[in-house]
Amino acid sequence: MIFQIYRSLRAGILLVLVSLMVITPLLSDAHETEWPGKKLEAIFPKAKKFVQRSATLTKDKIASIEKEMGAKLRKEDQKPVFYIPISDEKKPLGLVLFVDVQGPLGVIDGAVGLNMKGKIVKVAVYEHKESDAIASEKFLKQFIGKGIDDEFKVGKDVEAVKGHEEASKAVALIPKKTLVMSYALFLKRKPKSDVEKTPQPEEPPEDVPEVEDLKELMILMVDEYFVVVDYFEKGEGKAEAVTAAKKLAAYARAISDFEPPKNADQKEEYVEMQDKFSKTLTDFAKDLDKNGISDETRKQWDQIDALIKQSHIRFSEEEIDLEAY
Repeated sequence: MIFQIYRSLRAGILLVLVSLMVITPLLSDAHETEWPGKKLEAIFPKAKKFVQRSATLTKDKIASIEKEMGAKLRKEDQKPVFYIPISDEKKPLGLVLFVDVQGPLGVIDGAVGLNMKGKIVKVAVYEHKESDAIASEKFLKQFIGKGIDDEFKVGKDVEAVKGHEEASKAVALIPKKTLVMSYALFLKRKPKSDVEKTPQPEEPPEDVPEVEDLKELMILMVDEYFVVVDYFEKGEGKAEAVTAAKKLAAYARAISDFEPPKNADQKEEYVEMQDKFSKTLTDFAKDLDKNGISDETRKQWDQIDALIKQSHIRFSEEEIDLEAY
């Protein structure tokens, strides 16, 4: 029985792990009122499904993004929702971000699709009060294939719609903003060299299963947690432990989609702590895959337990009664 496992000597650590993810409302977002299925399919028609992933930008991230963009982020940009297209082989194809920008005559609604190499595959413009030419395929197709190192400057690498230069500049900010935000959150760059840089995505993240509520996600985390614990205790099942660690890292990234029940005014610290938790798990999975059980991986696992306890103290109201499940 599952409760017999929970009552084992490891229950103390388990309670702390579970209490880290107490039930809380999903962050509100400007784009969450309706699932944009048809728009997503138009950008990635070969996707079998789309996985929604939310993020919250810290003050440091916002400052860095604005500096690179050369423009201020809108309030709606600070809690972006990304959509990850998944293929028939259950592999991510890239990402989609819906972006609003301020045009000369009002807000321009748009979306951008990036492939796994960080290149633009589609730019779409929806509602706007500008000339219809800024939403035309003739104008928008010039963005396809561009990446993070392109300038997106009208008159330089972007040809404006004649007579609508300011609106063209606003539309060019849509893909630029998408790229800068995506690299700040998910992608990484190669160091500068004499050879032209090629954006390199990180290893595709584990797909978080669709769950009805956070209780299901907690149970999933508990199961994977004990796979790793069993590996350290028995010395068997390395491949399963590595997979479990990768899944735990993916689940940890999802934690910050929820507001903390305690010290909710310290959201930045909360997000940074979850990011550190996820990164530590990701590094641990890589080292475990390479070295197996070692002094270093044991030390990393101890750090993971310490982060769990730290988060529990700062942001959890109370431990969850496992008997309730």
